[in-house]
Amino acid sequence: MTKLKFIYLFFIPLILGCETEKKKPENNLIGEWSKIEKIEIDDFPPMFYRPFGIGFTEDKIELFNGFKRYDQDSITKKRHLNYKGTFTDYKVKNDSIFILNPFNENWEFKWKIKKQLIDTLILTKNDTSLIKLQRIKERKDNSFDQIIFSSSGCYGSCPIIDISINNKNKIYFQGEGYIKPLGFYESIIDSIKTDYIFSKFAKTNIDSLKSDYAVGHTDDESITTTFVKNGQIIKTIHDYGKAGPKELIWAYVPIQNLYTQIELDSLANDEPFYPKLHYYTFEKDSQILRLEKSESFFLWTEIKDSKIVNTKFNSKYNIGFRGNYTYWGADPNEKRKHQYELDKIESDGKLFKFSFKDQKSITYDLGYNFIERNFKESDFKKKTKYD
Repeated sequence: MTKLKFIYLFFIPLILGCETEKKKPENNLIGEWSKIEKIEIDDFPPMFYRPFGIGFTEDKIELFNGFKRYDQDSITKKRHLNYKGTFTDYKVKNDSIFILNPFNENWEFKWKIKKQLIDTLILTKNDTSLIKLQRIKERKDNSFDQIIFSSSGCYGSCPIIDISINNKNKIYFQGEGYIKPLGFYESIIDSIKTDYIFSKFAKTNIDSLKSDYAVGHTDDESITTTFVKNGQIIKTIHDYGKAGPKELIWAYVPIQNLYTQIELDSLANDEPFYPKLHYYTFEKDSQILRLEKSESFFLWTEIKDSKIVNTKFNSKYNIGFRGNYTYWGADPNEKRKHQYELDKIESDGKLFKFSFKDQKSITYDLGYNFIERNFKESDFKKKTKYD
C-alpha cells in the first residue's frame, strides 16, 4: 500500500465522521418534546396556562399551541384571529434553532440547544431562561371515527362554536359568536387535515381521561368534546377552563381553528330547528336528560342527515332546550332569526317531530334510537327549578 493511499483511507472516514457529527443535533431533535412542569396532581393549573410542546421532522417544526395572533381591522378596529397552523420550516446552525416566521416569512432565531440527550432537551434564548423538555413516548388510542368539539364562550369574547368531523372528511360547523363566519356550514376537507386532527386526539388516550376537568376560577369557557364510534357516543369530556391533560389541550388547537383554513359552504338556518345558545334536553315524567353542548350538536347533525317521513308514533320524550349559562353577554349573532316559531318537539328516541305554530310539522327518522344507543336510565336526573 502506497503512502498516499494510506493517507486517503485514513482521512476519508474521518471527514465523513465529521459530517455525521454536524447533522447529529438535527437528527436527534426528530420526535415530540414536552416541557417538564412542576405541577402537583391536586393543583389547579394557573390561569391562562398553556402547556408547552414542540415536535420536529426532517424539515418542519410543530408548535403544539399553534402560530396565532389577533390583528386589528384597519376599518372596523375590531380584533380578528390570524391563525397560521402549527407547522413551519426550521433549520439548525451551530446549535441554534431558526424558524420561518409564518406571519412575515422571515427567518428568526428561536432557541439555542443548551444540552441534548436521547430523551432530554434543554433550550435557552438568553442563557438565563432555560426550557427543559422530555421526549414524548408514542401512544395512540384511535377507537373513534367522529369527533364533535364545542366551545361555550365565556365572560368576554371567547369564540362560541360547534364543529363535527368524521373519518370520511365530512365537516359540520356552527359559528355562534365572536368569530367569522357566523351560522351553519358544511365542508369536505382533505384527508391530511382529518388524519392530523384524529392523531392529536388519539395521543390523549381517551379511555384514560376523566369526564370532567375544571380550573379553580370563574368566568372561563367550557370545552366539550364528544367521541363517536360507529354512530355511538363512547365518551364526552367537559373541560372548564382547559384544565385537562396537556395532550388534550394540544388536541384542541387544530380542531378549534380548523374553520379558518378550509372552504365552508353555507347551510340554511332551522333545517332542522336549532336555537342559539341552547342545548337539547330530553324530558320524561319528572326526569330530564341534559345533553352537553357537543352531544347536542351531534344530535343536530344526526337529525340533519336523517330522512323526513310522515310516520306517526307514540311520543316518549318532550324535547326542550337548556340555556348556555357559561356565556355572559348579549346575543352575539342578532341577525340570525328563526324562520318559524317552534311550538314543541316530541320524540320516541328514533323519530323526532318538530311542530311549528304557523307551519306544518316535520318528522325526522334517525333510523335508530338515539337514547337507547347512547345513554342509560341513570343518566336521567330529577328536574330542578332551573329546568
